[in-house]
Amino acid sequence: MTQENSDVMNTARLWMIRVNEPGFENWDVFTSWLEADRRHLEAYEAALAEDEWLAHLARGNTVSAWSRPKANADGAASRLRSLFARWPRQAFGGLIAASLAIVMVAVVVMNQGPGMTEIVTPPGQHRTIAMEDGSRIVVNGDSSLSYNPDEPRFVSLDRGEALFEVRHDETNPFVVQAGATRLVDAGTVFNVVSDAGALEVAVAEGAVIYNPEREKIRLNPGDALTRPGPDAPVEVRRIDVTGIGGWHEGILQFQDAPLSAIVRDLARAVGKPIRLADGAARIRYTGTLAVGGSAEEVRVQIAPLLGVTIIEEADGWVMKPANAASR
Repeated sequence: MTQENSDVMNTARLWMIRVNEPGFENWDVFTSWLEADRRHLEAYEAALAEDEWLAHLARGNTVSAWSRPKANADGAASRLRSLFARWPRQAFGGLIAASLAIVMVAVVVMNQGPGMTEIVTPPGQHRTIAMEDGSRIVVNGDSSLSYNPDEPRFVSLDRGEALFEVRHDETNPFVVQAGATRLVDAGTVFNVVSDAGALEVAVAEGAVIYNPEREKIRLNPGDALTRPGPDAPVEVRRIDVTGIGGWHEGILQFQDAPLSAIVRDLARAVGKPIRLADGAARIRYTGTLAVGGSAEEVRVQIAPLLGVTIIEEADGWVMKPANAASR
């Protein structure tokens, strides 16, 4: 799935929640969004099916947990889609107005509650969320996460990084949606990074199932999965579990990491935009960085460890190889 399609899917999920909110009145805006692109209706249909799948799990139907049931909402949305295919473009508005009640009923049945809560953290700040089911989520800086308080076993990590400490329940799995990827808890502690289609998952305790409906990759303690892009193949490697999620305690650990990846994590931690000067991208690093102090303290401490000079400019930091500092 491309990043554009991923964004459409995320928008569809938000519309599905908003339509069911008490007093919702933005029908014209919703209708215009559905009309704008055929993919919007397809994404809305998929969002309805996802929601029914989660409701299916919540009802304790674990026998077919990895196969989505064809719900009434799915059928209603499919009928809408079939009508779209037969009607000319200029008739879409009237068709939606006449058929919207079918979708509205399906959404009301599947989504009770006040709607989604969005958590957005600025760079350099963390946010801890205590979920109603006893789970805990620590959201890293420069990240966005959304969830429905009435459905605490489903979280959408829209971008950035979060550490999940999950209360395990075999009859009601905890699900993290990161773009088009679904991660299902089979344990307790794991870290997720979602960045413009790229994905990283590291498991400290228990297990996580990556895309249980497709690849069905089980990640055990010490397993780290990386996927550099939305359509790229995944790689699973072994890492030290003690370093997983260490960022929320001011510790970053790296194993032969390129400076570009280190810069991403540093920017979230210290709240500073960081760019690489020519020649710095080839630098790799293995070791631990302490980032719990002030931005200036961090800058002074980490520069010699990384073999770089860090120059502070008006719009952030610039990293350049130490041997090029005087050039």
